[in-house]
Amino acid sequence: MSNQNLRLQDFLSNGFQSDDDIRAYALESFAKEIDYHNQTELLTKLLLDHSSIAKRLEQLNKELTHSREVLAEAQEIARLGRWDINPTLGSMIWSKSMYAILEIDSSTLATSDLFFSFVHPDDLEQVTALFNKMFVTQDPWTTRYRLLLKSGKIKWVHLRFYSKFDTNGIPVHLYGTIQDITEMKKVEDELEKYSQHLEQLVEEKVQEISSSQMATIYALIKLSESRDDDTGSHIERTASFCRLLAQKIQFIPQYADVVTGTFIETIYKASPLHDIGKVGIPDSILIKPGKLTDEEFAVMKTHVQIGYDTLSKVVQQYDRNEFLRMGMDIALYHHEKWNGGGYNNGLKGDEIPLSARIMALSDVYDALRSKRVYKDAFSHEKSMEIIISSQGSHFDPALVDVFNRYQDEFESLYESIK
Repeated sequence: MSNQNLRLQDFLSNGFQSDDDIRAYALESFAKEIDYHNQTELLTKLLLDHSSIAKRLEQLNKELTHSREVLAEAQEIARLGRWDINPTLGSMIWSKSMYAILEIDSSTLATSDLFFSFVHPDDLEQVTALFNKMFVTQDPWTTRYRLLLKSGKIKWVHLRFYSKFDTNGIPVHLYGTIQDITEMKKVEDELEKYSQHLEQLVEEKVQEISSSQMATIYALIKLSESRDDDTGSHIERTASFCRLLAQKIQFIPQYADVVTGTFIETIYKASPLHDIGKVGIPDSILIKPGKLTDEEFAVMKTHVQIGYDTLSKVVQQYDRNEFLRMGMDIALYHHEKWNGGGYNNGLKGDEIPLSARIMALSDVYDALRSKRVYKDAFSHEKSMEIIISSQGSHFDPALVDVFNRYQDEFESLYESIK
C-alpha cells in the first residue's frame, strides 16, 4: 500500500475534522486504491497460474506426442493395426500401421467393403459372420484368418475385437486391433510339423517296444498252450474269434457304449491271457486223456485264479494298463456261465464282464473244433449245434445270435488259421 494511502488512512482514523467533500474524496480514493491493489494481486496470480498451466500443458502435449510416436512405432514393429467403427455415423478409421498391413496408401478411405476385398476367399464366410457378430455381442473375442493382398501375397492376421454399448443395448463404438502374424504362423507350422514328426517317431518306438513285449508274452503263452494243444494255434484262433465277434456286436445298441475301436483292439491282444494260469496245473491233470476226477477237476479250476493273481501282481505296477486289466477279467471269468453255473464266482448274466463272455464263446467253439488228447475234433455243424443248445445257459444269448448269424465267417476264420 502507498505512503499516500497510509497518511490518508491515518488522517481518517485520528478523527481530524474536514469538510464532507474532502472526507468523501478521501474515502473514495482509499477504496479505489484497495480495489486496484487487490485486482493487481489477483491478476498477477492468474497470470502466474496460467503460465504454469500453459507450461504443464506444453509438457503434456510433448509427452503425448512422444507417446503416440512410440505407440505408432511399437505398432509398426509389432505389425499391429488399430481400427475403430462408429455405428451411429457408419464411419471407420484405420491406423497407419493397419494400412501398412494391407499394403495400401494411408490416404485411402477406410470402408468395410475395402477391408473385405482383402479377406482370403476361403475365409470370407467366416469373417463376414464375425463382422455381423460385432454389432450384437458385448463380449470381446479374438480370431485368426488370412488376407489376400493385391500383390497375391497371403498374410495371416490375428484380430481382437471390443465393443461399447449404451444403456439401451445399442452399439456406440466398435474397435480393436489386427496384427500381422504371418511369420509367427510360419514358425507355428514348422513347430507343428516337427511335433508331428516327433509324435510319429515316438509312436513307432512305442509300437516297436510294444510289439516286442507282446511277442515275448505270446511266446510264453504258446509254450504253455502247447502242453494241451496239438496244433499250437489255439491262442491265434481264439484271439481272432474274439476280435471278429466284438466287431460284429459293436453296432448292437446294448453293446454300443462298451464295444469301441479300443475295446476291439484290446480284446484281441488280451484274449491270449485267458489260460495263462494253466502254467500252475500239473501235466497229470492238464493232459490227462480221460475224464478228470472231482478232485482233479477242482485243481483244474484253480487255473483261472492262478492266472488272475499272476496278472494282478503286474497291474500293481501298471495300474492304467487296459490290456492287463481286461486280461485279468478274461482270465478270472471266462469259465463263468450265463445262468450262474460256472466257476469260480458263480456270476450270471451281465455280472460277467463282456470281454469274458466273448472269450467264453470263442474258447468253447475253438475247443470243440480242435483235437485234444482227451477228444477228437468236432465239425463246424456239430460245434454250432452244441453252442446253440447252450444259448441262455452257458452263453450270452445275444452273442450266440450274432455268432450264429455270421457262423460262416467264423468257420472260414478257423480254417484259415488251422
